[in-house]
Amino acid sequence: MCKTGDIIEGKVTDFGNTGEGIIKIGAFPVFVPYAIKGEIVRAKLNFVKKDYAFGDLIEVLNASDSRVKPRCPYYEKCGGCDLQHVDTATQLEIKRKNIENVLKKNAGIEYDVPLPVRGKDWEYRNKLALPFGYNKNSGRVYLGFFAKKTHKAVSMKWCPLHGEWAADLIGIVSDWANENKVSVYNETTGKGLLRHLVARYVSTMSLTLVINGTEIPESFSLYSRIEEKFPGVAVYISENRKNTNVIFGESCRLVYGKEEKQDLGAYSAVVSPLSFLQVNNEVRDLIYDEVSENLKDFDGDIIELYSGVGLLTAQLALRLKDSHITSVEIVPSAVENARALMNDLGIDKRVECICDDACNFVSKNTGKKKALVLDPPRTGCSAEVLESAIKGGFEKIIYVSCNPATLARDLNKLKEGYELKMVKPFDMFPQTCHVETVTLLSLREPKNGTKETT
Repeated sequence: MCKTGDIIEGKVTDFGNTGEGIIKIGAFPVFVPYAIKGEIVRAKLNFVKKDYAFGDLIEVLNASDSRVKPRCPYYEKCGGCDLQHVDTATQLEIKRKNIENVLKKNAGIEYDVPLPVRGKDWEYRNKLALPFGYNKNSGRVYLGFFAKKTHKAVSMKWCPLHGEWAADLIGIVSDWANENKVSVYNETTGKGLLRHLVARYVSTMSLTLVINGTEIPESFSLYSRIEEKFPGVAVYISENRKNTNVIFGESCRLVYGKEEKQDLGAYSAVVSPLSFLQVNNEVRDLIYDEVSENLKDFDGDIIELYSGVGLLTAQLALRLKDSHITSVEIVPSAVENARALMNDLGIDKRVECICDDACNFVSKNTGKKKALVLDPPRTGCSAEVLESAIKGGFEKIIYVSCNPATLARDLNKLKEGYELKMVKPFDMFPQTCHVETVTLLSLREPKNGTKETT
């Protein structure tokens, strides 16, 4: 029986769902991060349960041809990436196989998933979210991602998933904080001011400082430095005094600069710091193109759930110029923002933005001459929404997912009334284990050949 601290040696027979290598001791699996399928490695067990264990990679005895040198000097320390040690082809295969395995295991669906569509390998992220840290030995404030499975930030000056803009911004903010001796929030004591730096850089930059307070000392000095490097920057403050893992407080307030429209491909719009926007511009547009392609010949109405401030809604409406789209969102302020966006783009006559619970709306708006677009958060759709969708008899359902596990769970329910027609992955997050998927379902044909309706 394996126990914590044991040293094992063996061949990596497969990859786990998050890209770790798997060594089998009999039928007992040991998951070893940074080990690659086909390699012979030595590892030390650090966590042992009845049915599985995790180990730390000690040495690669026989390396795979897929192994590459990570580009980032913080790799394996920072918790941001999982797969920098494997080449692009292997990364894509890991993600493809993961979707296949999860669909089969969690939904009983066997589908030959293609390799993910990919854009740039590096410098693709338009958003940066970093906690502040404080080094007691040096007495200096720093910024960095949390180490894996911890709340301790790893000090860093650069990230290869972002452009050089991130390195410039980290340097400016770190220097300002240290020169002005601004305190850093301590989770244990609840004291200290600076919590997180969140920046989004598309056409211009928006910067939000999340703080445990109301004001920031020498804030205009910070704004001036950033404005010099990034003209047109908008600086926000978000107050978060709670002991929570959630980054933002309940709101953000603009303190310097003005909100500028960002280039979102098909259109330009103001994007609030609290609004969701995909971090990879290139792959985002490829996903929107895919969703639109699967709806271009549909002559009925389109309903989009979980629509937020209407960013996806607008993308679809501008690509599908003859379609009528209803977007549904439960947050009133988001709906107001969506309506303003549709009006600004001149598509408000074809797009109706409704404030309602997704399940409540779908249960009252059914029919085979309608298509349903689902773009939920990582937690997936609620069981009530899925049940209403099945009863609704929609001609098509397009499901955009960022989590294969919840996608499979939801497809397991939807297959009661719908047939899976397409699963197409998109590599929104190169160098990590995460993947986005666009799935197409159509109403099942009953035995008499007429499509099922309610």
